[in-house]
Amino acid sequence: MSGIDDNDTQRLQEVVYDFDLWTDLHSRHSAINHPSELHGLLAGELAAGERLSSERWENLALEHLGCDNLQEEQGDEQASPRALLHAFYAATLAALQSEAMDFQLLLPPEQAPLNQRLEAVSNWVRGFLEGMARAAGDGLSRAPDDIRELVRDFVAISQVDSDADDGEDDGDRDIEEISEYIRVGVLNVFAEFNHPKPDQETLH
Repeated sequence: MSGIDDNDTQRLQEVVYDFDLWTDLHSRHSAINHPSELHGLLAGELAAGERLSSERWENLALEHLGCDNLQEEQGDEQASPRALLHAFYAATLAALQSEAMDFQLLLPPEQAPLNQRLEAVSNWVRGFLEGMARAAGDGLSRAPDDIRELVRDFVAISQVDSDADDGEDDGDRDIEEISEYIRVGVLNVFAEFNHPKPDQETLH
């Protein structure tokens, strides 16, 4: 994937976290999966140390969408799906690598119904686990205890019932706490699987 200009970082992060934009893209492609799952899938691949070429990332996205081709837009008012996907990749990697640790999950806004937010969290984690398994493979079995415990927690979160009848205030609090736990956990996974190589530490 090509690099991004520093001036574009904020704009790209806004693209990543625009849930409505990705919901629209999924709808236009009659996607078989959830927008949050796509972000989780990509984050899982990157956090486990994988780096994807443009072709591999597009193919992975098409597999997620459940279609053969991206529907390129006509006109200049809206960026093409291909351009959005490339921005999505670049911004997600930039956020994971950021010293500010400002990585966030692609989830519906706070005003969305509670069950939709719970469903999105579950799908995000499901995607992350799939991406991590793809990238890390047998390396997961050799990961430190805290990472393997985190994976077990993520599996439990992915199975959360989005129809659970909790109070709205309690549910909002729970989602915020779970989302923060996931966010920090993802950054820990990234730190574990993305150590600088010995020769990179000495080169200037």
